[in-house]
Amino acid sequence: MTKQYLSKYSNDKLVSPAQYITELICENKAKKDKKDLHYRFWLTKEWEMYFRNQIATAHKLLKKYGDVAIVRALKDQRASKIYSLRAPHLVPIIEEEQAKLNGENTTLSIELQRPAQINFDIKKKTTKNIVSKLKDIDNES
Repeated sequence: MTKQYLSKYSNDKLVSPAQYITELICENKAKKDKKDLHYRFWLTKEWEMYFRNQIATAHKLLKKYGDVAIVRALKDQRASKIYSLRAPHLVPIIEEEQAKLNGENTTLSIELQRPAQINFDIKKKTTKNIVSKLKDIDNES
């Protein structure tokens, strides 16, 4: 199952990384145009085509880069005035974030020392049933 994000525009439902990324870029465009995004804004005539174009580009970016890198890049201050996922100056920011993520993943790796063979001691708990109690009584006499 792929990672999902909490949407601000679908009553806090989980959405795909592509839709979340598209919502972020639409927020930038809405700020530029001084417009307000509302619940399920992509269904309106005003936003429908723009959203479709951007989500297609988001899917292309996700084939090349990780979703976390793209989201971080869009939340970066340098990307605050980027209104399209096709902007050529967005790619270097994404690549920079991807490199940071790759670095984080390698520095957090821990090498574990594991023995070649592990033996578990299984202790059998014996409970005395009536027959074994009778045998014990027989042995005592």
